Amino acid sequence: MRFTLIFFLNLLILLSPVKARQIISDLDFSKGDWALIGIPLHNYRNVPIQSELRTFISKDTRFFRELQRSWDFEMTFEDKCDYHYALKFYQNGELVKTLKLNLLCGYVNIDGLAFTFDPNEFTKFKYRAENVDWSRISFGDHANLKKAISILDKSKDVYWYDEVRQFKYQGFFMVSINKLPWSSDRDSLYSKVKDILAYQTRGGDFFLQEYFHEITGDYLNVRYLVNCDEFLVDMLNGNQYIKWRSHFHNKDSVSVLAIGIDKRKYWKLLRSQ
Repeated sequence: MRFTLIFFLNLLILLSPVKARQIISDLDFSKGDWALIGIPLHNYRNVPIQSELRTFISKDTRFFRELQRSWDFEMTFEDKCDYHYALKFYQNGELVKTLKLNLLCGYVNIDGLAFTFDPNEFTKFKYRAENVDWSRISFGDHANLKKAISILDKSKDVYWYDEVRQFKYQGFFMVSINKLPWSSDRDSLYSKVKDILAYQTRGGDFFLQEYFHEITGDYLNVRYLVNCDEFLVDMLNGNQYIKWRSHFHNKDSVSVLAIGIDKRKYWKLLRSQ
């Protein structure tokens, strides 16, 4: 019997009681330096608290543990609204988890699953967080982009909104893996693909990202971005779903969003190097 992903998930809900889930229970706040950053997102139905809180940061691990205990939410499929905020948890400067919130429809989305969320919970950040600067910085060539990332990576209290490791390489190509059993473990698959690439390139330098996955009928299809310098492609066997191209392919510039530094401080830092 064939199921689409949505039908299968709905069937699970119908056949078993809905259970709450502590959505950040997997984060160990006793290890390393933690930060929680909230970034307002564009929404055609903005809410007043977005103007009040703006972009904010908290490093209060006691507060994070309180959220860990109290954020025990039930799954919902009423997740058709746009988001008002992205909440991002960083450990030792590395992004480890992103939640997206809608404060009118009342749900939080994490890893593609939605859970009910009381918007009143969000008011806690008024008293446990503070405003933080951010900068969207654009680059017209790879050399300056790579240099800026290297400098900001070493800067204390600067965080990336999205992953930027891919920009340490000149470009990327895409590989496609299709018609795996729908229940395949994606973490194991990622490790296997990474091992194969490392073997074919004799330990060459690259950064592997899962770009997209879907379940169609009984099958799982996955797309991966392989970020690398162009010379590495000649060492690989197998077809490329999308052939290697520069990160600047068909673009005048590439932008990155750095949180914790404004443009004035960024240019001052850059000139000091």
